[in-house]
Amino acid sequence: MSYLNHSYKRVRIIDLTFSSALLLLAAMLVLAYHIRIEVALSNKLTEHSYEVIMSVDQLNNSLLQAESSRRGYVLTGNPQEKARCLSFSQRTEDNFQDLKKLTLDNGSQQGRLNRLQEYMNRKLTIFRLSLNDYDRKGFNPDSQAQFTEEGSTLMGYLRNGIQDIKIHEKGLLAVRRAEEQTSLMVLTMVILSGMFISFILLSLSYYIARRETRNHVLAADELESANRDISDLSSMTQLLQTCSDFEEARSILASYGHKFFSGDSGGIYLINPSRTLMSDVAVWGNAEQAPFTPDQCWALRLGQPHISATEADVRCQHVPETEGAHLCIPLSAHHETLGTLDLNLAPGITGAELEKRKAKAAAFAEQVALAIRSLQLREQLRELSIRDPLTGLLNRRHMEESLLREISRATRTKQPLSVLMMDVDLFKHFNDTYGHEAGDHVLKEFGHLLQNQVRESDIACRFGGEEFTLILPEADCDTASEIGNRIRSAVMDLQLVVGRQPLGRVTISGGIAVFPEDGDTIQQLLARSDEALYVAKKNGRNRIEGSCAAAAVAAKGKADK
Repeated sequence: MSYLNHSYKRVRIIDLTFSSALLLLAAMLVLAYHIRIEVALSNKLTEHSYEVIMSVDQLNNSLLQAESSRRGYVLTGNPQEKARCLSFSQRTEDNFQDLKKLTLDNGSQQGRLNRLQEYMNRKLTIFRLSLNDYDRKGFNPDSQAQFTEEGSTLMGYLRNGIQDIKIHEKGLLAVRRAEEQTSLMVLTMVILSGMFISFILLSLSYYIARRETRNHVLAADELESANRDISDLSSMTQLLQTCSDFEEARSILASYGHKFFSGDSGGIYLINPSRTLMSDVAVWGNAEQAPFTPDQCWALRLGQPHISATEADVRCQHVPETEGAHLCIPLSAHHETLGTLDLNLAPGITGAELEKRKAKAAAFAEQVALAIRSLQLREQLRELSIRDPLTGLLNRRHMEESLLREISRATRTKQPLSVLMMDVDLFKHFNDTYGHEAGDHVLKEFGHLLQNQVRESDIACRFGGEEFTLILPEADCDTASEIGNRIRSAVMDLQLVVGRQPLGRVTISGGIAVFPEDGDTIQQLLARSDEALYVAKKNGRNRIEGSCAAAAVAAKGKADK
């Protein structure tokens, strides 16, 4: 009886233990199931935050691409640039609507987007107004400058608004990642604290959970890395868009090249205007800076990326014989090849990593090419705004600014300053006898002669029509007369021919005004030099007149008496 009682008690203990194990397993499974739902929800919210951030970056990139295409169209008149501008403008609107849909559950983000919409609508309107203005009038520097100025101001507001949206979403992302990590930690503790009797099931669940967690972390890291690259590319593009010249762009490109390819050395090389030589714009790491010709690069010759990773691969002629793979990617924008991106990759890189590096380099090269082309177009626009297109000399507006600056400098340094006004004698005769093409040829050749005859400090300008102005810093009347007569003699030696028709001898007349004797303002100096020019015309042309010339004539008359 006592044995039965002990046996009954052991059975009860076994039953109780087994029941406890079953209950513990059931409780653990229920708890694990709820935690798994929280992890899935956290993952969904995290992915949603990444989608919002990527949508914000796409909106920003669409705006930048539309602005770049607008500038390309008004500078080149290329209809494809207009189509790209309209396409990216529509894409900007679509991206904005997608972003509003993604943030319907976030009232604060909706408020930011509503405030941002007014600026964006005005920015898109400026795109259309700029394109329509060009279609109606052609290139108009004044109106296009107004569009560019207002667009830059709006872009600043848009950039700040977009940055606020990203900062808010990144804050949400950090909170959700923290919740996700907490849920994963609790799940791991529950699995590890399971009963030994359910070890196999718990181990399987733990293995599945760990595998899902690892895959999610890897995917999140890759997504975060891609988002970081997009953000860096956007930041680089914004900095390059605000550069005033290539010297500023050089340091930016070198800095971001080192950031994107920190373990590799490389450089960005551009083709010179004659398309005969490649010279470096930016280098990083241990890259060679020696120039090379376009024919020495297979990427430029083939028009596609070229990789040499093994001894059997064909290497570009400009690549040094070193260990490791080499990658060349052409820089192309607006259907024009600008240069190449060269990368010397570290030895031992795998094929999969090489493909990733190639894709990353291609994205980097695309943005760099667009930014460089935009900078080139801006420099061309700047040149067009200050230079006469026929002669290549500075225009009248820039002449007046330069003369005002030189007057201030002469006042400060107590140095002389002369203004030499010249025009082509009997210019109407060339137009009437040989046609306007001959007249333009005379003006163009005279402009080139001026650029070659003046000193480095002198400023040669086209005043208007057949009149030209030389600003001569630190030159008194005698020096100005000497320079003017040298130019006059050089003009007489010109042998001008249009087609097969010789134009005969060309002569010029000139008038000199000296600061401060003849005037201390722009208007006075120009008026006195114009009066002296009129005297030269009246006295028979082909001569230089001025106060010093008049004094020389008077002195000669006294000597004759």
